[in-house]
Amino acid sequence: MRLLATALGSLLLGACVLGPNPGSPEMAIPSSIRGDSAPHGKSFGDKAWRKVFTDSTLRKLIERAIANNPDLAAATYRIEQARAQANSANSDWFPQINGNAGAATNYGSVNGGQLLTGTGRGFESYNLSARLSWEIDLWGGIRRSNQAARSELLSAYYQRDAVQTSLVAAVATAYIELKNLDERLAISRRTVKSRRESLNLVTARGEGGVSSDLETAQAEALLGQALTAIPITEKAITEKENEIRSLLGEYPGSITRGGSMAKLDSSLRIKGGLPSSLIERRPDVAAANHSYQAAVAEIGVAEALRLPNLSLTGSGGVISQDLGKLLEGKSGAYSIGSNLAGPIFDAGRSKARVEAAKARADEALTAYNKAAQQAFREAADSINAHVKTAEIVTQQTGLVNSYKKVATVANDRFQGGASSYLEVLDAERSLFAAELELADARRNRLLSVIFAYRALGGGWN
Repeated sequence: MRLLATALGSLLLGACVLGPNPGSPEMAIPSSIRGDSAPHGKSFGDKAWRKVFTDSTLRKLIERAIANNPDLAAATYRIEQARAQANSANSDWFPQINGNAGAATNYGSVNGGQLLTGTGRGFESYNLSARLSWEIDLWGGIRRSNQAARSELLSAYYQRDAVQTSLVAAVATAYIELKNLDERLAISRRTVKSRRESLNLVTARGEGGVSSDLETAQAEALLGQALTAIPITEKAITEKENEIRSLLGEYPGSITRGGSMAKLDSSLRIKGGLPSSLIERRPDVAAANHSYQAAVAEIGVAEALRLPNLSLTGSGGVISQDLGKLLEGKSGAYSIGSNLAGPIFDAGRSKARVEAAKARADEALTAYNKAAQQAFREAADSINAHVKTAEIVTQQTGLVNSYKKVATVANDRFQGGASSYLEVLDAERSLFAAELELADARRNRLLSVIFAYRALGGGWN
């Protein structure tokens, strides 16, 4: 009864929990995301990635990446580690029972004075026992440890989601860049064909005494410029394919292309949604939040270590010098007690542990604030990029059309003898550069969709 009263009293004292309560940090956030056309609408990031990336080839690539990417697999294993740590912390609530079995033969030395009265020089000893130890959570250290472990587990889940969000965006980005390189290669090959025809024309005119050697050399330079662009682009294509295969967790190789990516741009309207939903949905911000909560809980763990620790202990079993009598009632033995132990003088070690835990919590809070601010910056940048890249595509399209007209007029003037080939040279160079820039502008327009989707926390569900 006395032991029971002691245990009940200790459990009541266990209601005392040291350290601050972990919770989401308070942070003043903007009322809207800069540039958001529908700040109170549904966020673009709420869409599942399969609804965003409708191209069947790209969707299959993303599926392969999610299934095989090593970084995503490693993040999943980190979840398993955190879960095991949480289970380990949870076991501290329960009594720990250990068993022991022993057998020994002792033979004493006569000259050493080791003879025992009535037993002669030798005797045997056998025992079976169990020991129970139960730490009472007087100051809430176990509770705080469990809170920290659970928060770390949730952080690991969100970190995995953040890896998947980045992975989906990386695969989509690399695929669009690959399609862009294909388009640049097609422009270069088309330009080579056109300039070879132009060179043939200039050469024929030179043989007829109409064109000069300078004009022939200029035509050859134009052709050489386009020819050089082909192997440069082909090199980049191979590297981009290998990059995609690496994201898929596969060895280098070719990548199958799908149809046009124009639908991805035309069917989407980027909306940021409520600012609070951005903080909640971004997995990296959520992971930082739970890492902060874990750090706060660790303060309570450190403070509990400064105070006495109460443990209930008990042991029992059977002991006998005769193996045949080991299980008889007279062989039974047990002991029950309690133990209160704590630091008296540790030269400031316990206090330093608390200070270190508080500093880690402050660091985690800073990391959370940085992650949240970064989320708003990326969201605002991506929304602005989506608007401005559309304007760039429009302007660049008009510029290409203008250069086409200039090139046509310059060729007509040259063939009519009204101007030198220098006008054709300048016009063709400008047109080639403008066409490549237009291809890049269309690529950037598509990439702005991906950047916005990632910035708004999409791609992990």
